[in-house]
Amino acid sequence: MKKFILTLLLGAIFGGAAYGTTIADSSVGVGFSAYNFETSRGLAAREDAFGYSLNLTAPVNGGDLTFNVGLYDIDGDSEDSDYSISYTKGIELFGQKLGATASFSGLDSTFGDRDEIAVGLSYKYSLLDTSWAVWHDLDNEWYGVEIGASSTFETPISNLSVTPFVTLNLVDEYTAVEAGLKAGCAITDQLSVSAKISYNNNDFEGSSFEVEDEWIIGAGIGFKF
Repeated sequence: MKKFILTLLLGAIFGGAAYGTTIADSSVGVGFSAYNFETSRGLAAREDAFGYSLNLTAPVNGGDLTFNVGLYDIDGDSEDSDYSISYTKGIELFGQKLGATASFSGLDSTFGDRDEIAVGLSYKYSLLDTSWAVWHDLDNEWYGVEIGASSTFETPISNLSVTPFVTLNLVDEYTAVEAGLKAGCAITDQLSVSAKISYNNNDFEGSSFEVEDEWIIGAGIGFKF
């Protein structure tokens, strides 16, 4: 896994160079987070985790190429990890401006490992942000659709915003829902903090990925260089 992570980071550097992207064009960020529980595509991913993440984003051909790697300490007993590579670009479809994303990601988890590919669209209508994604789990041969909706509101507190959201995953094997509230605050141009509370449930009974009426509470801090 460590060799693969190194390969990803080297790919980010040399891949960006191949498209004329320089280090000055790119942005690098690090993050730290703590959650009592986490899910991915509505499935159990990790419990009682403290995470460290590294993010590199570079402009490529009018869009953004992003590499992300995360390492997680699970209840002081074990380590999980994840990674993702994604490319996002604004497009116009039927006269509407959308965001298009293609991604490849992997998750090493005590609940079960997963690798997936996905494509998706996002659209902002007035105060409502919506997203649709079609994904394929390469390890379990699952095909799913994820639908999300959220709305961000500024608060009287300077630079503090709150975002109610709901996410629905529809798969032949299960249906999953997450609904909750996120909050984010930019302390400086480089430093930000965030928090989330959400209700999670899926009907994947008898599976290690099952989530039953789980409340997720967590917070994080991020820094951009």
